[in-house]
Amino acid sequence: MNQMTNVTLLFLTIPILMFCIYVGYDLPLDFLKTTGAQLPYIIMIQWCLGLLVFLILMRRSAKRWFGMRLLRQTKRFVSIQDIAPIRRKRAVLYTLLEAFILLYVCLGIHSIFPFGTPIYLAYGLGFVDSIVFAFIGTKGKGWKIGITKKAIVLADREVSVVYFHGLRKVHMSHETIYFDYVGELQLSLPLAAVEDAKDFVNSFLPFVDREKVFLDESVKGIL
Repeated sequence: MNQMTNVTLLFLTIPILMFCIYVGYDLPLDFLKTTGAQLPYIIMIQWCLGLLVFLILMRRSAKRWFGMRLLRQTKRFVSIQDIAPIRRKRAVLYTLLEAFILLYVCLGIHSIFPFGTPIYLAYGLGFVDSIVFAFIGTKGKGWKIGITKKAIVLADREVSVVYFHGLRKVHMSHETIYFDYVGELQLSLPLAAVEDAKDFVNSFLPFVDREKVFLDESVKGIL
């Protein structure tokens, strides 16, 4: 989720910065026979760009907050635990890094194009949302991993769901546990999210159909 959102934002931010530079510094646009500040529909363009950035960021935010809220409903889970300290530190680091990049872009656009309020406001709101999310996730212990009879749910800066239905193979490699399904679908979870891999595997195995699911030696070795 985060990787796709960040890549999308990167490719969107580059033309946005070019637009702000041309308009903010009133640079000539010879192929249009005008200058940046004289472009038609500037207000409409900046509102459209700001709204697009806002929707991308809020889509990610909605999934993050939904995952956190879901794992607070402890009665829905047969097993639930806070994510491991190593994973928590990494999640905080990456979330804060994303937040301050958004802040940097926000301030940069404001300095270049002070009238581009919808654009830099969208980045600014993304910064505030990430800071609040990181604070509640760590101090409020909102980042957890839980197991139901049908799935495993991990919610920190990423929201991952692994279902038991259709599962055919479970194996581990490079600190990651992989779940292979029919139709060549593969999902994974980072083992760094749990403090004890053996307890974690033993927690979800009762809900796996052992007659249909193959456990690799890498999994059997920790049991």
